[in-house]
Amino acid sequence: MIGEYNKLSTPAKAALWFTVCGIIQKGISFITVPIFTRLLTTTQYGEVSVYNSWVGLLSIFCTLNLFLGGFNNGMMEYEGNRSQYVSAIQGLITSISFFFLMVYLLAHDFWNRLLGIKTGLVLVMFMEILTTAGLSLWSSRERYEFRYKKLVKITIINAVLPSFFSIIVISLVDKSYGAEIKIVTNAIITSIICACIYVSNFKKGKSYFNKDIWKVSFLFNLTLLPHYLSTMILNQADRIMISRMVGDSEAGIYSVAYSAAMILNVVVSAVNNSFAPWIYERLKESNYKLIENTANILFIGAAMLLVMLIVFAPEVIIILAGSKYESAVMIIPSVASSLYFIFMYQIFANVEFYFKKNKFIAYASVVGGVLNVILNYFGIKWIGYMAAGYTTLICYVIFGIAHFYFMNRICKTYLQGIKLFDSKIIFLTAFLLVFFAVSMTFLYKYAVVRYAILFIICIVVSCSRKKICKFLFQFKRM
Repeated sequence: MIGEYNKLSTPAKAALWFTVCGIIQKGISFITVPIFTRLLTTTQYGEVSVYNSWVGLLSIFCTLNLFLGGFNNGMMEYEGNRSQYVSAIQGLITSISFFFLMVYLLAHDFWNRLLGIKTGLVLVMFMEILTTAGLSLWSSRERYEFRYKKLVKITIINAVLPSFFSIIVISLVDKSYGAEIKIVTNAIITSIICACIYVSNFKKGKSYFNKDIWKVSFLFNLTLLPHYLSTMILNQADRIMISRMVGDSEAGIYSVAYSAAMILNVVVSAVNNSFAPWIYERLKESNYKLIENTANILFIGAAMLLVMLIVFAPEVIIILAGSKYESAVMIIPSVASSLYFIFMYQIFANVEFYFKKNKFIAYASVVGGVLNVILNYFGIKWIGYMAAGYTTLICYVIFGIAHFYFMNRICKTYLQGIKLFDSKIIFLTAFLLVFFAVSMTFLYKYAVVRYAILFIICIVVSCSRKKICKFLFQFKRM
């Protein structure tokens, strides 16, 4: 194994370790869920989940997600002075964050009522957003340059310490303040770690303000703001709406199901993070056929992983949270299926980012986000909070199809109509996955049937091992 590992190319090694980083980062959170679901009540767990949802939403305004999307373009354009680019972008994020902090302080009572969060926790939120942005910028550069050693170390530290100290502190103090303690302890430890990277970015780049970098980056990501907001709404609005329309306890149950269903998001996101720089290079080389072949394997592999997660949903919930969250099992199939379409849009968006067609990304995202809020409102009101899982799936299906349509338009314009992806394979796999997910909701009480399905999957994988090995051989030569 060591010999085979040493034969891997640098991009292949980086892809492997970036995946490991993602698994560590999200895996620690996933592993600690059984602890926190037992230390906190369902209501407290719901409060923590709602807080995290607001953090995700507010961070989009404060950072414009400048470490995503157009960041790879900046790495290409400022190849000779990337440290200055990172430093200047961090300066822009800092300025935007302080602007929104002033907006909050001028009318904090109004914003507290809107968010349903106290002033102290909102200030903690701003601190966490600003410092973690520094880590995100540094991590994005490390990934682009295929440097993984330091990233692995920082990822492990940032994943383990906040959770470890949160568990210790909650165990020692009054449990009635469990939600607040979890939030504050996690934020403080995370901010201390990330602040070191934040300071380092400025020391290396020695640039806070750069007119050209600020202007180009701000305008580029400003056009992506509807996309990022809509994506966040797709990811987080359901929990906020369940909290407001039903209760924090139900929001907590839904959050556990969502966390369980999205555990594989760490894998598919890590794959896309590695695939994005690779697809940029293949587009630059006009090596389109290799993109299609590699994408087919990635889509099929993602679907197989999701099938296994859906099959084991009851066991996952029991281990993760215990019997008081048993009803969460029925939410997993729909949310897990959504992950396939999240992966689909991420892959297609790489092409849109490469050709700088931000408006297409925004169009698809806005439609998905608005539709999600509407469907959530009526679904939760008429059926109950479990409807949010299916509204999420419907919206991501539309989201993925929209990105596929816009990506094809770009190919017709810039690549003379060349098809980068095999639509038949991708959408047939999607149909079979959704059909399987819906069917499993009726089969969860029949354990024998579920295990028989798993056995069949193992046989299929075994019969396809030669193709899998061939792909892995091609992958390690990337």
